[in-house]
Amino acid sequence: MPRKRDHKTLELQWPAPELKPGVELAEPRLWVRRLRLWHDFADDDSAHGRNIEFRRGLNIVSSPAGPTADQISTGHAAGKTLLCRQIRYCLGEDTFADPEDTAAIRMRFPNGGVGAEVRLCGETWVVRRAFASRADDRASRAESLDALADDTHRNTFGAFREVIETVAFTDAHRALLKELTDIEIPWQYVLAWLTRDQECRLDGLTHWRHPESSSYSPVRKAAGEARLNVLRMAVGLYSEQSNIVRKQVAEASQAANTAESEARQADERFKVLRRDLAVALQRGEATIWPPPPPPPEQAFHDKRAARDAHVRALEAAVNQRLRSAINVEITAEQKLDEQALEAARAEFAEVEQRIADLGDEVKQGKGQLGLISTDNAKAWAALRHAKHPTCPYDDTPLDVEKAKFMCPTPKLPDPDAARKLAQESDVHQKTVADEVSSKTDRLAKLKGERARLNTRVTNLERAVEAHQLAVTRATQESQAAWAAKGTLRNFVAAVKALEETRDAERKAKDTEKLIAEQKNEHLSTYSTSELTKWFDVLVKQIVAKEAKGEVTLDGKGLHATIQWRGQRRSVALNSLRLVLFDLAALLCAVEGTSSAPAFLLHDSPREGDLDPWTYARLFETALVLGPDEDSAPFQYIVTTTTEPPNGEVRKRVRVELSARSGETRFLRVDL
Repeated sequence: MPRKRDHKTLELQWPAPELKPGVELAEPRLWVRRLRLWHDFADDDSAHGRNIEFRRGLNIVSSPAGPTADQISTGHAAGKTLLCRQIRYCLGEDTFADPEDTAAIRMRFPNGGVGAEVRLCGETWVVRRAFASRADDRASRAESLDALADDTHRNTFGAFREVIETVAFTDAHRALLKELTDIEIPWQYVLAWLTRDQECRLDGLTHWRHPESSSYSPVRKAAGEARLNVLRMAVGLYSEQSNIVRKQVAEASQAANTAESEARQADERFKVLRRDLAVALQRGEATIWPPPPPPPEQAFHDKRAARDAHVRALEAAVNQRLRSAINVEITAEQKLDEQALEAARAEFAEVEQRIADLGDEVKQGKGQLGLISTDNAKAWAALRHAKHPTCPYDDTPLDVEKAKFMCPTPKLPDPDAARKLAQESDVHQKTVADEVSSKTDRLAKLKGERARLNTRVTNLERAVEAHQLAVTRATQESQAAWAAKGTLRNFVAAVKALEETRDAERKAKDTEKLIAEQKNEHLSTYSTSELTKWFDVLVKQIVAKEAKGEVTLDGKGLHATIQWRGQRRSVALNSLRLVLFDLAALLCAVEGTSSAPAFLLHDSPREGDLDPWTYARLFETALVLGPDEDSAPFQYIVTTTTEPPNGEVRKRVRVELSARSGETRFLRVDL
C-alpha cells in the first residue's frame, strides 16, 4: 500500500468552469442525512446497531486494507455493499441484501430493520423499513426517526414512494413516461443508475443492476432501449419529439421484422414446392428454378418474357407426363379370373369340409375296428378252450370221454357254438375293416383334390393381384401427374409471392434505414455540451491534463469516451469513465441542466483496476467541487478499501468498517 498522502487538496485543472447551482437547487433535491440500523426496534440502545450521519458533498465509507495478507482481507466483506443496499432499500428498492444474507439477517434480527433521514425537495422525510414484515414499513414528514416509533405509522411507506417517484422527472417527462409502457416504476430506473451495482461497474452506461444481485429491480429485465430512454430523460436529452421518433422507429422496425418473416415463410414454401415439382418431373431442383440465363445475344431481352417461357416449358413437361399416364381398365379376362377365383375358393372350402367330416368318420371307424379286433380275439380263444378243456381244480387237460365216467365235471362249452361265434366275429371285423379302408381311400383322394384346388386358387389370386397392381400403379401415376399439375400451379403462385414479399422486405428495410437516419438527425439536435463540459473537466483533473473527455449521443446510444494519446479502452479507464460520467451528470443536475437529483452512490468503483493516486484525485476532486459539507449542492457517497488521503478528504470518512471482527462489521455481528 502507498503511504498516506499528506498535502493540500488539489485544485481543478484548467479550464475549470465555476459550479453554479440552478434556481432553487442550492440544496440537492435528494440526499440522505442519516442511516440507522436497529437489531430490535424495541431497543433504543444505538450501540447495538448503527447510527451513521451523512453530510452534503463527499461522504466516504472506508474499509481500508493493510499491507499484509491478513490486513488486506479485512478490507473486504466488511459490509460496504450491504450498507449501500440498505440505503437503496430506504429509497424504495424491494430488497436489502442477497438471498443468503437476507435469510441470515431475518433469522438473527427478526424484529430489526433500517431507517433513514432523507431530504427530499427541501423537506425532511424519515423512513423505517423492517427486515421481516413489509406491513411495518413506515414513512413520515418529520425531522427525527424517533417520530416513527408510534405504531400509527405502520404501513405508511407508500406515501414516501409516491413522493420520491416524482423527484427525477418534470411534469413534461412524466407525461412522456406514460407512453413508454415498457418502463415499470421510472424512479426505480433512476435509482438503479444513481446507485449502480458493484458488479455492473464495467458493463456500460446503462447497465445498473446485475442479474445476480437479487435486487428484483424492474431494470434487470428491461430492454437496453428502455434504460437508455430513462437515462436520456433524466439528463435532459429526451423530448416529446423523441417519443414521436421512437414510435416511428418501433413501427418501422416492426414492419421490417414482419416483412422479413413473411419473406422467410414464402421462401420456405417456394423451396418445398420446388422440391416436390423436381421429384414429380424427375429433374434436379436447379433445373426447376431459377430460369436458365438467356443467351448472350438476348441478354437485354425482357426478363419477364424469359421467366414466362420457362414456366410454359414446365407446363409442357407436366402435360407430357399426363399424356404418358396409362389408363388401365378391368377386362373380361380379369372378370372371368375373379369369378373363377370365387368359385375355386367355394369348392376348396367344400372339399375342406368333406375332408374334415370323412376324417372324423375314419377316426371313429378305426376306433370301432380296434374294439372288434379285441372281441374277435376273445371268440377264437373261447373256441380253443372249448376244444381243449382243462380241469377246473388243477388246470390239467381233460379227456372228455374218460372224465365223464371217473368224476363229476362241470358243464363244458360247446365247441361248435364257439366256432360259429368266432367265424361270425371274423366276418364282422372284415366288414368294418373294408369300410375304414374305403373311407381312407376316399380321404386320400379328397386331399389330392384339395391340393389341386389350392394350386388353382393360388394361381388365380396371383393373376387377379397382378392385374389389380397394374391398375393401382396406373392410378397412382395418373394421380401423380395431376398432382404435378397442381404443384406447378402452386409453385408459380409461390414464386410470385416470394418475389412480392422480398420486394416488400427491401422496401420495409429501406424505410427502416431512412427512419434510422431521421432518428440520428433528431438526436443531433440535442446538445451534450453540458455533460461534455464537466466530463472533460473531470477527465483532465483525474486522468491527465492533456486527456480529453467527450459525451456523445447517436443512434447506438449514449457514449462517454476518453481520448488520451488515442482513444483508451483499458479496463481501468473503462471503469473510470462510468464513474466520471455519473459525476458529470451529477454536476449537470446541480446546475439544473438535467432533472436527475444531485445524489450519487458508488460502491467501491473498481478499485482493483485504479491506482491509489487516481483514486485519491477522485476523492479530492469531489471535495473541491463541494468543499462545504453544510452547503454543497450535491451528495456523493462512495465506499472504498483505498486509504483516503490525509487532510480534508480524510475528514469526510463517515464510518470505517472492517472484517477483523464482528463488532467492526456494518451489522456489528458475524452472520
